[in-house]
Amino acid sequence: MTKKVYKPMHLINERSGAGTGNWGVMRFHPAMKLIPKAAENWGRKLEGINKPWLCWCVNDRWCILQQKLVKAVGWTPVVGKDENIDNPTLLKDSVYIDFNKCFNFSKIYMHFPLEWVFLFAKKLAFWHSDLILSIKDMKKCAEVFNNLQDGETAAVESKFRLFRYFWEHPKYRKYRRFFEVVGCTTKGASKSQYEHGCGWWRHIYKHPNYNANDFKRMPHSEHGIGIRYWKEKYGGNVIALKISLKGHAAAYKTRFIRSKEEDLETTYSLEKIANSLNLQQFL
Repeated sequence: MTKKVYKPMHLINERSGAGTGNWGVMRFHPAMKLIPKAAENWGRKLEGINKPWLCWCVNDRWCILQQKLVKAVGWTPVVGKDENIDNPTLLKDSVYIDFNKCFNFSKIYMHFPLEWVFLFAKKLAFWHSDLILSIKDMKKCAEVFNNLQDGETAAVESKFRLFRYFWEHPKYRKYRRFFEVVGCTTKGASKSQYEHGCGWWRHIYKHPNYNANDFKRMPHSEHGIGIRYWKEKYGGNVIALKISLKGHAAAYKTRFIRSKEEDLETTYSLEKIANSLNLQQFL
């Protein structure tokens, strides 16, 4: 496996961030015209796969463990990658999709294909490249995902760990969202989210289908804000996942000095996290 050097996450500027799931960049980007053809190619890769689970590779060791866990609960790993990785390791029966093939973005996030699930899959599970779950929580997620009906989305609701007063206060309520740390969506849900301008990408107020008349104030810009509004304003069906995120190697403390790959290699111990979740047999 060969690697490319890339900048810390916060140095990805607006111009180079077209592949990161940001409507502030993509709304009028020429790459929009390429989406239908690209999604058609992605769909061909998933033919015959009923339970695809997206594993986004920014670190090969983490991605290998994620693939093992996905296979352990009866789903098929679908591997995508950031541009720092040339050839991610694929386990037996895993499927690789080069989501950047038509675009050649300098960087591409898992969020990019999530906006277009309705164009290439009936159902797609996904999780952050820096998350591993216990077998108990993997089975819990798999059960929810297995039973997910078309038109439904499953996700983790992100909440402040504050008193309820602060959580409900308008000043803080704007930050409430569904966290794309792990989840699953369906074709019908994805299509409805796109039609209402309320998907997984950042800056939904720049979405071509955003309806400002439905909002008293401009929505917060974070990923997953759209899914919250899809549920609250448009009656979207979001099933909240109740799982432990103990195995999430969040980068909020290091994003200003390291790339995500470096963060996972130098800040966190994969072995230590796996052992804490009783996943020794998967290492």
